[in-house]
Amino acid sequence: MKFKSLILYLSIFSILLLIDNGSGQDYVALIQQNKFTDALQIIQLQLDEMYSSRSIDKKVPDSYVAIGKIEEGIDLKKLFTDRKLQPYFIENNDTLYTLHINAALCYLNMFKYKEAVQHYFQALRFTTISEKDHTIFYSLALLFKRLNKYDAYLTYLEEAYEIKPDNYDYSLELALALASGKNKKKALFHLNRYIQAKGNDTPPELYLTAANCYESIGDFINAGRYYQLYLTIHPDDAAIQFALGYLAYTKISDMKLAYTSLSKGLSLYGDSDLIRKGISHAIIGDITSMDLNYTESLNHYLQAIQISERIHQSIEDKKNSIEGIKIKINTIKSTLLDKKDISLYPEYQSLMDELGNNELELRRLEHEYSKLTVGELYFKIASTYENTMQYQQAIDWYTRAIASGTKIRESSKKIEKIQLKISRGY
Repeated sequence: MKFKSLILYLSIFSILLLIDNGSGQDYVALIQQNKFTDALQIIQLQLDEMYSSRSIDKKVPDSYVAIGKIEEGIDLKKLFTDRKLQPYFIENNDTLYTLHINAALCYLNMFKYKEAVQHYFQALRFTTISEKDHTIFYSLALLFKRLNKYDAYLTYLEEAYEIKPDNYDYSLELALALASGKNKKKALFHLNRYIQAKGNDTPPELYLTAANCYESIGDFINAGRYYQLYLTIHPDDAAIQFALGYLAYTKISDMKLAYTSLSKGLSLYGDSDLIRKGISHAIIGDITSMDLNYTESLNHYLQAIQISERIHQSIEDKKNSIEGIKIKINTIKSTLLDKKDISLYPEYQSLMDELGNNELELRRLEHEYSKLTVGELYFKIASTYENTMQYQQAIDWYTRAIASGTKIRESSKKIEKIQLKISRGY
């Protein structure tokens, strides 16, 4: 859609050039009628005639600049500004400039992108680079993108931005292109330019892009700020509420923000969103425990445990399902080998696919289960019971922690101390 809009803009721009220069009146109507092949034939004839009639001492190259020889990383603005230093002659010539622009436009509409690039470069040889040429550089950027030359795409997009920095759409496109790569800081420069220019009209998704970039470079304060800007518009986005709460707890140490975001997230998660629920309950349990609010803390820890048990049950069910599939596969495999019954092969292949999907799902469940650090939760629950002087419950949960292999030495000492307190009647 963006490329089509640019083609329309360039078409209007090219027609204006034709009117201003009084040349090419025989092909302007063809361009307006989208008869690009016919228009190009006339343009090429005029180019051939002009080049053949030019004085030899002007040293104009016989052939166009080949795309394979273009140095894609070059600063084109500097190249054409300092053109006297170049080994080939460049001059201001509005007629040649206009013809090459329109030739490029025709090739672009004919989906011959390499030829379009060549003519855009030729056009730039016959003009002084000014603000009017920003669309040419942008056209080159999009053409290189279509030719899968990503570095060249970024180079010419930056050239377009430098020529016309008040076109904030260039900054937006640069930001989005750079955000997916390694240059996050440069992406943020352009992204912040665009956001500041748009103000309240900024698409909220850009706040998430900025937050992700800031998080990638370790600037967690600004990452949290942009998450909050996004949530002022979409407060019911459960995933982002969780992301902000987790960031606030683990990276910013803003316990109030973490508590607020994670509590909001708990009211939004779906029934199947177990891992976020479990982690949210565990973190809120930690926060409230810091505030010595042991009743609330224990409630959240126990809910986290209930979720972990649901996931653990799902893991056991999945393992049983996998074993059942393996038995069926082995039975069919034996029949295939013994009786050479080829008709069973589709069923065998289907079961192998089912086995692969189930094993993948099992790995996902086990990974989620590991995130809940169940052994740590056992120990925290035991400590909470101990702090509230519910000693028998504390012993039970310390015992669970030991069985899970978590803090065995510390849990054993805790049990000894509690048993000593009980025997002394504390």
